[in-house]
Amino acid sequence: MVFASLTFIFFVLPLFLAFDFSARAFKSIPLRNVALLGVSLLFYIWGEVANVFILLALGIVNYAAGNYLTKSRNPRSWVAVFVAVNLAVLIGFKYAYWLISLILPDLAVKKVAIPLGISFFTFHAISYIVDVYRRQITPAKTALDFLTYFCMFSHLVAGPIVRYAQVQNDLSARGPDKELFAFGMYRFILGLNKKVIIANSVATMADSAFSMSELGNLHFLDAWLGVVAYAVQIYFDFSGYSDMAIGLAAMAGFHFEENFRRPYSSASIREFWRRWHISLSSWLRDYLFIPLGGSKGSNQATYRNLLLVFALCGLWHGADVTFILWGLWHGLFLVIERLPVGRVLERLPVALSRGYTLIVVLVGWVFFRAENIHAAGAYLKGMFTFSLSPAALTDHILASIALLAGGALSLAPDRWFPDPTSRTAGNFPAGMFYAQIALSVVSVALLMTGARNPFIYFNF
Repeated sequence: MVFASLTFIFFVLPLFLAFDFSARAFKSIPLRNVALLGVSLLFYIWGEVANVFILLALGIVNYAAGNYLTKSRNPRSWVAVFVAVNLAVLIGFKYAYWLISLILPDLAVKKVAIPLGISFFTFHAISYIVDVYRRQITPAKTALDFLTYFCMFSHLVAGPIVRYAQVQNDLSARGPDKELFAFGMYRFILGLNKKVIIANSVATMADSAFSMSELGNLHFLDAWLGVVAYAVQIYFDFSGYSDMAIGLAAMAGFHFEENFRRPYSSASIREFWRRWHISLSSWLRDYLFIPLGGSKGSNQATYRNLLLVFALCGLWHGADVTFILWGLWHGLFLVIERLPVGRVLERLPVALSRGYTLIVVLVGWVFFRAENIHAAGAYLKGMFTFSLSPAALTDHILASIALLAGGALSLAPDRWFPDPTSRTAGNFPAGMFYAQIALSVVSVALLMTGARNPFIYFNF
């Protein structure tokens, strides 16, 4: 189930709010956590009946592991064991079939269904275990507290990656907060509109371009229009979902950190990763890049660490060579920006720096979107083989309008937008709030038409 669906908007969301408001009447935080956990499990069971037991089993194991680490005389060995258990579950479900098919291509192996959101809740578990080991947090007081965090539906299946430290206080002490609730409503509606009106609209243009490439009919202008459409689609799709997740959490009294800060306005790839999927990039920094040595060793060691981390970043998104190449592509330019040429890039006019960043990101999206390495190569050939053939994708009138709107919103200066980190509705102009409410009527109407409503990050 996706947040941008009629079932969620008209059934699960009212149920969640009704349970939470009822629990508030008793002034009991544990009761509110029970209500939230119950709705979260219902949300997960809706599409993953059998796999809910895997989710609960991992939750219980990691809760017990956190408590055991504080008492163990050999915590370093045990933290390695607990992290390995979580990784084994992730690898077993998500990568085992792919690895076996690479090593033994003739062996007939049945592909196992991947539990929804396993990449995200595995990272939640690992961050919890490692933070307890590092003494950066105290273990959850009760199993209810931990399971509420671990299974919370707002971040369960598609992020953002929320660390226990970010919600630890809210789990045990959150009261009615009208400003936070109003902020949550605004962010949920904003995310809904971004997802349905823009992301879903431009998806037809992106899909058409990649289909044309597979048929050998993709020309220069359509290739660039298609990849720009995909860039807008994936940004408004995932950032819209993150907005909805942040909003739902705020309505329940939780403070999630921002996951996007308008990344396409970046002037370097380094800046891009400070603005794109922030919860993932910061997770990789804290739990992988820094433990590998970060940038404290030689330049060669730093370059190696960057390439390794981003290769794994790509692999985290999916079991395919194309995702690894996407990660390595970004890792390569992060290395380049640390070389002397990086200082040249820093001195470029802002417009040129942003242009360089956009081109690198757009080329990377080809690897991310293509079905396989051969399809990626064919698409890139279309992008870099100049021709005067007219663009066929402009026939998608509504998609073209959404593309222009999405592009303008992505590239406009930050100062034109309210500070997304503010958790008070007062910092959002009333006109903007009302405009989003009006647009939400359009979003619901579009959903009622039964139009295609994919969500990209459910695949990861």
